[in-house]
Amino acid sequence: MDWLSPIREIIGFAFPILERLPVIRAILGFILVFFLPGFAWTLLFFSGKQINIMERVAFSFGLSIAVVTLSILALNKLIGVKITGFNSLLIIAAITIIPLVFYGLKRLIERRRKVE
Repeated sequence: MDWLSPIREIIGFAFPILERLPVIRAILGFILVFFLPGFAWTLLFFSGKQINIMERVAFSFGLSIAVVTLSILALNKLIGVKITGFNSLLIIAAITIIPLVFYGLKRLIERRRKVE
């Protein structure tokens, strides 16, 4: 039993459900690969600036395509991580969560500065 076993079990529970519903799987996959990572990064990069929602969506698509592709390929070449669906899902989750954590910390620090 390795450290990824609990995560594999959770995902293993959801995959059979999603395999029976290919349209929902395609929509979730599209959002996960082509939108969410880029949107998380735009929150971090443009948090202090007011940008139009259309600009944010356009940046989100572009950043997602670049960041997801480069991250998966770089980890494959540099560390030797195999390109599988599960590994790709973990990488995409990591590159989505990391900027959200920094964005949350940045907002927390800004709120504390306003209070003081």
